[in-house]
Amino acid sequence: MNEIQTMNLAQKTMNNFTGFKINRRLFQLFFFISILFFSISSKAQFRASVVTVDITPNSPKMLLGYSARQSTGVHDKIYHRIIALDDGVKQFFLVSSDICVISPSEYDHVALLLQKKLGIDPLNFWWSLTHTHSAPEVGVPGLPAVFMGERYKHEVDKEYTSMVEQKLIDGITEARNKLEPARLGVGWGFSQANINRRAIDVDGKASLGLNPDGEVDRRIGLMRLDKANGNPLALIANYAIHGTVYGPANLEISGDAPGIVSSYVEQKTGVPLLFINGAAGNIAPIYSVTQSPYSSKENELRQFRVLLGDKILEANKNIFSTTDSVSLFTGSLNIETPRKANLGWSDDLAKYTRTTSTGVNMVKLPARFLKINENIAIWSLPVELFCEISNEIRERSPFPFTFYYGYTNGWLGYLPTAKAWENGGYEVETVSPYTPAVEQDLKESILGYLQGELKSIPMSKIDTTSKPKLVQPETDGTLRLSSQNGKPIGPNIKYMPDWIAYGWFTAADRVEWEVDVEVTGEYNVQLVWSVSDEEAGKQFLLEAGKQKLIGIIDPSGSWETFKSKNIGSIKLKAGRQKIIFKSNKPSDKGALLDLREIKLRIVKKS
Repeated sequence: MNEIQTMNLAQKTMNNFTGFKINRRLFQLFFFISILFFSISSKAQFRASVVTVDITPNSPKMLLGYSARQSTGVHDKIYHRIIALDDGVKQFFLVSSDICVISPSEYDHVALLLQKKLGIDPLNFWWSLTHTHSAPEVGVPGLPAVFMGERYKHEVDKEYTSMVEQKLIDGITEARNKLEPARLGVGWGFSQANINRRAIDVDGKASLGLNPDGEVDRRIGLMRLDKANGNPLALIANYAIHGTVYGPANLEISGDAPGIVSSYVEQKTGVPLLFINGAAGNIAPIYSVTQSPYSSKENELRQFRVLLGDKILEANKNIFSTTDSVSLFTGSLNIETPRKANLGWSDDLAKYTRTTSTGVNMVKLPARFLKINENIAIWSLPVELFCEISNEIRERSPFPFTFYYGYTNGWLGYLPTAKAWENGGYEVETVSPYTPAVEQDLKESILGYLQGELKSIPMSKIDTTSKPKLVQPETDGTLRLSSQNGKPIGPNIKYMPDWIAYGWFTAADRVEWEVDVEVTGEYNVQLVWSVSDEEAGKQFLLEAGKQKLIGIIDPSGSWETFKSKNIGSIKLKAGRQKIIFKSNKPSDKGALLDLREIKLRIVKKS
């Protein structure tokens, strides 16, 4: 139990005994001493865990990668591999799944489930895919259906998708429960298991093939987690390679090179390996069945145990020091860049595009960042990135260990260099939604964040309090009144970063937001909250000037279970104003709710 969980538990305990007369000052003295104890101990005790979950189907499935085809058997099992990290303030979850790609909407769906069920901030949940081309499809196709609509004539496999989702949620729950004292080490390795795949002809045109003169990224970025006694707990290996050793003729389910390498390293070390793919948009495995028609697919795949697996083991031996003093920081950045002219878009990805006032369609590209102590920076994108871009960013980064995690939190196509447009080819002409401007837009944004905001954050003094600020409307006029941006007022209310919510919320407390309303009109109100069955049923008041919305706090199931519900509507006038959420009955005893967010969506302009 960390200090945030201790705070929540203690307050709920106090609220459940409202029938007794408790000396509040004495309780607070005892309570804050206990917080101090847990704070000191948690800061000194970094914790981690690892869980492996089998997601191999037991019936034929449509495979993703190449043209539409159905599996006929299983060559090797596929898995979710999950690592949980806890620095005493923040919990972070990294998942590596033996899957080709998913739509960002599938990631959003699972992230929302985790937020509701476990209180995990989506910023602290990364779902990375190994990009094997021999695994089943998961969820709706998303952007691939725009590029290759003829491939997706079959129905979405809802049963398998649901199984993959539930096993991921169960695995993260297990990982959270298994957290134990740990140490972290980091290092580099090198492997020649990959090669540039943009073959250039005499006319300058690119095609899928092999290009030994093309740029490549052969670094292995390795992190190791050890138990407190020094025994290994898990490895995280970051390497760029397409999961295409098995070609389009293969109909057996397989983790391909990433899966085989992971299993091999696990056999040698006795602990799980999370394989995290890198900037593999223009990088192929150095051998594949397609490229070597006279060699068996079994021999081709096995070679990667030596080509890459042994190199990971060698890099692991070169990590000589670890630390149990670990601080985590997560951040995000939305990068807007023009969309390719006359390109359609998938309905499930509406939040990832917008049209400017001048009629230009833009892609909204979500980047994520994880900073570990002062020397490790990890950034991720839901794309197939060309390695030249990640190589340059790594060289210009102020962090000695800068890793790029590709195929993470969805798939928004290939992201090539500006020069690649001159050569054309599959990655540019068929499966990219971008323009040549994307390289510069991306590099400026990522490097600006790494060199500026991320570098300047002092990891020893991460602020876990809410930071009230002016709430600005989103592009569609929606207003999000999050717990992070509100101002808590009252004797009991506290911000709980682990739950992204205000707890200790009683009738004597309230939250205020400064809001800049863009459009006068009627707004639907959606509340995200949790409350136990025992404390549910109290009246709330949402107030904006003279406008009021009164309702009842319904039970959510438990303090740890967050729900989202439309609770009515309220009229707002354009302009800057204060919006207040509080109890409607100051005489009520006990807890009102844990408040995560209020979303105001305009339904009628006036």
